[in-house]
Amino acid sequence: MAATFEFIKRLGSGYFGEVWKVKDTGLNSTFALKLIPPEKVINPNNFYQEAQTLKAAEHDNIVEVYETGEMDDGRIYVKMEFLSNGSLEDEASGAYIPLTRAKKLMIDLLRGLEHAHSKKILHRDIKPANIMIGNSGEGKLSDFGLALPDIKKVDVSVLKKYQYWMHLAPEVTTLSDYDYLSDIYSCGMTLYRLVNGDSFLLALTISEMRSKALEAKFPDRKSYRDFIPVSLKKIINKALNVEPTERFDSAEEMRHALEKVELNHNWVENRQPNGFRWRSSQGGKLIQLLKTERDDGSWDIELSQGKDKSSLRRITVDCEKKISKSEADKKSKRILQDYVIGKRK
Repeated sequence: MAATFEFIKRLGSGYFGEVWKVKDTGLNSTFALKLIPPEKVINPNNFYQEAQTLKAAEHDNIVEVYETGEMDDGRIYVKMEFLSNGSLEDEASGAYIPLTRAKKLMIDLLRGLEHAHSKKILHRDIKPANIMIGNSGEGKLSDFGLALPDIKKVDVSVLKKYQYWMHLAPEVTTLSDYDYLSDIYSCGMTLYRLVNGDSFLLALTISEMRSKALEAKFPDRKSYRDFIPVSLKKIINKALNVEPTERFDSAEEMRHALEKVELNHNWVENRQPNGFRWRSSQGGKLIQLLKTERDDGSWDIELSQGKDKSSLRRITVDCEKKISKSEADKKSKRILQDYVIGKRK
């Protein structure tokens, strides 16, 4: 079987194995092939459990698995659909993504997770790198390497080299502590990163991160980009609640809450030497908001629009000169969020 694969490109690697783009020469088709060393298989009584888990969780928003087997060198392989758009981590690259895109992909993720949970399958590793982008731009939950339904007790210390401790719910000390509400926490952390970007996350050691997560100080629930509406912040903060029973009861409940949030506008934010600039194109016009600090320490707010940069014209009613920083912050947030929730057009 191993001889039928032509290895084209390594797509990624992690603690539990690596993923390659391969050509199945027998079928003359391209696939993604995950290779797992035998010593990294958490359940040695069933080397093929990840593939079996994915097969049991078949859904439009879960990466499709085709077969599993053993390579000549003893590694276990899982053959899956190849998605040329890569992962959500590839798409975001540590930056924030448009709010409407973040909402859509998160709803896709929650649909897939909702289905997996209905099959009594936990994921345990939800993060942008494990959300693949389908051919139509949809989100597909991937990498169920830790999603072993019958796992009893695995010390989390096996994950020392594991990159994204930030997604691990604070109550989890061994993987047997993990339940459906722990997956919800990971969804909240994923959405926080998507709407803010990773620059909003403090650079901490693993122990500092875990300690602050227990205190609800990582991530900072009060720190969001100015254009993010209160309704969306409430959903993220609820999913990130340190107390599991205060989170959403299910992926379905979180999905329904997110579907109700009005997100009609996407801002591009740029930090300026003396303030901020937000720009967006909507309805055939360019909209720009400037928040600028003056030499005397006061601030200006300027809202303008036009067909392009050269035709931008100030909207007088929303322009204020020489106001305090706190007033400028409140004013700019209100204007930005009014566009996002559709109060302004």
